[in-house]
Amino acid sequence: MAKNRNAKNSRATKDASRMERARARARGAKAVIASGTLLVFGVAFIGAKMHAPGHAKGTTKPLDAPKSFKRAVKRSIAQGGHIEPAVQPPPIATSTS
Repeated sequence: MAKNRNAKNSRATKDASRMERARARARGAKAVIASGTLLVFGVAFIGAKMHAPGHAKGTTKPLDAPKSFKRAVKRSIAQGGHIEPAVQPPPIATSTS
């Protein structure tokens, strides 16, 4: 009987030590995964800040019409006259029978 108890105690000790080693490996793997995740997100965050600014960093210029449009308007004003509406096709009339 004494041998049987010692064998059980020995097996229980081996199982406990195996579990502790497995838990230690799991803790190490979790630490590696967590640090890798932080590294990837940190690099992505810095890259996004560098390449996609949220606002214009230079001076702004006022919106303005193109020069060709301004010239055309000045020419038409110099010619005088009035502006007519655009020509539209005649309305389609349908008859009922």
